[in-house]
Amino acid sequence: MEQQIEPEQVYGASSRTSMSLQEAHNFETIFQIPTTNRLVLVRSRSQGSPPTAIDWEHDEFASDGRLVARYRSFERIGPTGERQSGWRKLDCTGELVRETGDLK
Repeated sequence: MEQQIEPEQVYGASSRTSMSLQEAHNFETIFQIPTTNRLVLVRSRSQGSPPTAIDWEHDEFASDGRLVARYRSFERIGPTGERQSGWRKLDCTGELVRETGDLK
C-alpha cells in the first residue's frame, strides 16, 4: 500500500523582495508539472538585504492524492545584482531525479 500524504499550505515571508522573486516564477511550468497533477508550496524561506536569497520546497501530487515528487529550488541575488538559481527534483523516496542550474 502506497503512503498518501495530505498536503499542507505553508506561507513564506512577506517581504517585497521575496514576494517579487516568487511571483517571477511559474513553478508548474519550470518543473513541467502535468495538468492532472497538483503542485503544493510546502515551505519558503527568505533572507534579505542584499544579498537576497529565497528557498522553496514544493510537493507534487497525482490526481489520486499520491505524492509523486518533491522539489527544492532557490534564487540568490548578490549585492551587485548577479543572480544564481536552480532546482532539484526528488522522487517520493528522496532519490535525486533531476537537477538544473536555472529557474527557467
